[in-house]
Amino acid sequence: MGDKLSRRIFVPQIVWKRLKMLTDAQIRKIKPLEKKKRYSDEKGLYLEVTPASGKFWRLKYRFNGRESTLTIGSYPEITLAQARRARDEARIQLYQNIDPNAVKNQRLQQIDESILFKSLAMEWMEDRKAVIKEATYLRDLSVFEKDLFPSLGNLPIDQIKGKDVLACAKKIEERGAQEMAKRSIPLTGRIFRFAIHKGIIEHDPTPHLQEALKPRKVKHMARLDITEFPAFLERMDRYHGNLIIKSALQLMTLTFVRTAELRLMEWDEIDFENKLWRIPADKMKMALPHIVPLSKQALDILELIRPITGIKQYVFYNYSTAKPISSNALLCAIRTMGYQGKMTGHGFRGLASTTLHEQGYMHDAIEIQLAHTVGNTVSQAYNHAQHMDYRIKMMQEWSDFIDSLRNNVIPFPKSKFA
Repeated sequence: MGDKLSRRIFVPQIVWKRLKMLTDAQIRKIKPLEKKKRYSDEKGLYLEVTPASGKFWRLKYRFNGRESTLTIGSYPEITLAQARRARDEARIQLYQNIDPNAVKNQRLQQIDESILFKSLAMEWMEDRKAVIKEATYLRDLSVFEKDLFPSLGNLPIDQIKGKDVLACAKKIEERGAQEMAKRSIPLTGRIFRFAIHKGIIEHDPTPHLQEALKPRKVKHMARLDITEFPAFLERMDRYHGNLIIKSALQLMTLTFVRTAELRLMEWDEIDFENKLWRIPADKMKMALPHIVPLSKQALDILELIRPITGIKQYVFYNYSTAKPISSNALLCAIRTMGYQGKMTGHGFRGLASTTLHEQGYMHDAIEIQLAHTVGNTVSQAYNHAQHMDYRIKMMQEWSDFIDSLRNNVIPFPKSKFA
């Protein structure tokens, strides 16, 4: 009788313990809370869920009388079954008087350090240190050290997924640094593209991750109306400051590129024979290569300054700083011309887009020339070469129109192919 009673009491206890173990279904339903929370499995294994939606397998154990924690990996990359096998392997190591963390560290040391995210990031930073402002260098270094290296630094870059990068950006966003969160994704993308150029990986998982962050307020850049542009062109042509700065502004009116893309233009990127400027993906905001047809007027500007900076890497080279010209230098020139708060470098792009659309030019050709995304992810990879004949004619007609504005002829020379 006593044995039967003990069985009745004992069996439910075993069932109860099994119910406390995690299941895949339970894990998938777990939602992040405001603070970290642990969900126990058994034998020291637990799942830690962070407010940023990260789920990490950890094992609590004691070695030589001291409590330690072994991080096994993140879920779902490491499944429940795999986490339990890793736990059992660690328990065998403990039985053999071996510290599981020591084994893990030894394995990490055997990884080629040159392909770790931190190593590649610091190599990339060092390469660009000579051509960027110290403030920019320190700002980017701070993002790496404070927000990216703690999570990604010691990982081989070929093992980092888009969601890992996004998790870092989400953490930054949670502390209210929205602009920094937005900046962290393309900054990380630069390292992926650096690794692509070195032949370490083949793909960059970051281009569309920013869409998962909270939208920010759109800041409309100051720009002139097309009717105000003739006076601006006259001021620009009469500008007696630095010739390199003046030439950069003049070329910006003819190419639709962003300020950073123009400033970092290199002589090796210019195909004078085919009259094209080929910008590599790592310089572009959307991480895709871009082609700018160069009109006769654009080529004339480049030929004018070629004797001055042609021996240097950068077209708009500043001999005083031994770096490319800064965006501030362009803004200062615009301010000197009397257009502070009325026109910006980005304003040239908006002016071209509005005018060409109003004149009935092909929408896709305009958007591609502005390096905006058109179509799906696959088609975007080939956009840089689409409608090339059309874009060549369009860019020449735009340059002819800019010349006509210098003579106060406002009507756009109507395209025969628009």
